[in-house]
Amino acid sequence: MSNYGSITDITGIKVGHYTDLDNGTGCTALISDMQMSAGIEIRGAAPGSKETALLDPLASHKWINGILLSGGSAFGLGASNGVMDFLEEKKIGIKYGRSVIPIVPSAVIFDLGFINHKIRPDQNAGYIAASTAQKKFPTGNYGVGTGCTVGKILGKKFSIKGGIGTSCIKISNGIKVGSLIAVNAFGSIFDSKNGEIIAGPKSSEGFLDTSEILIKNPPKNRKTFFTNTTIGIVATNATLDKIQATRLAMAGQDGVALSIRPSHTANDGDTIFGLSTNESKKEVNIDEIHSAALESVNYSIKNALENAESLGGIDSSKKAISNFNI
Repeated sequence: MSNYGSITDITGIKVGHYTDLDNGTGCTALISDMQMSAGIEIRGAAPGSKETALLDPLASHKWINGILLSGGSAFGLGASNGVMDFLEEKKIGIKYGRSVIPIVPSAVIFDLGFINHKIRPDQNAGYIAASTAQKKFPTGNYGVGTGCTVGKILGKKFSIKGGIGTSCIKISNGIKVGSLIAVNAFGSIFDSKNGEIIAGPKSSEGFLDTSEILIKNPPKNRKTFFTNTTIGIVATNATLDKIQATRLAMAGQDGVALSIRPSHTANDGDTIFGLSTNESKKEVNIDEIHSAALESVNYSIKNALENAESLGGIDSSKKAISNFNI
């Protein structure tokens, strides 16, 4: 597999998973003992999130301490309490008198019914994800990536296994830009560098273009539209304020749109966080960082698909390719 680097190549960032392969769900926590400035960009029409109002540039609080990406739809938002429990034990958060209150914005994917709709990540799952966070972590069918699938317009039988992926890019002045993306998309997945479809509804001849199906021959049964949402994080060690972090999240969403087609549909909740550890004091060109964000998101999505394995009756892209009549 290709080595795309990792979001944890950025000093101060650690990532941990809680994975439930039997029930097809999980959650992933990004934590740091450094204060991180953060923003958010939501382009899907059906998002599930928690503590995101604090990321508005007009909100008074400047820092966050972690981010949770979870399966379980709205039920999975409760897993963020476990991340807060862990950070509170480590005395990481806002200090009010004797209290420490960690700030952990969260977003969820819809994976209910992938295997077992009654089991979702809970507070204990979030604690496990945070307490096992480290610099090295697996991608594919781990954490929030466990229940991810892509290319769903023709139903489960023709879908492909998604997952979680990561990458990191160093720009010319040494600043790092990384991403962590949970790929749970309605659309087909493209390599935005060469335009090749790398995952999508499968046929005997290859992967299909979801946008083309929607335009020319959309299915009458649209219930599969409700099982989507791509979420993730774009991070840098450059010093950014909340406005710049929000624009970094916007660049991350542009990367999603380049790699997943269509994205941001009426039944997606596509959500990207932008964050900075503020570790580097080098002068930055924001357009260079945004260009790196586009590249990193593309690589993270590819990393997720390359490392995903067949699960729950859904073929991985590797298995599907091996069965094509080409």
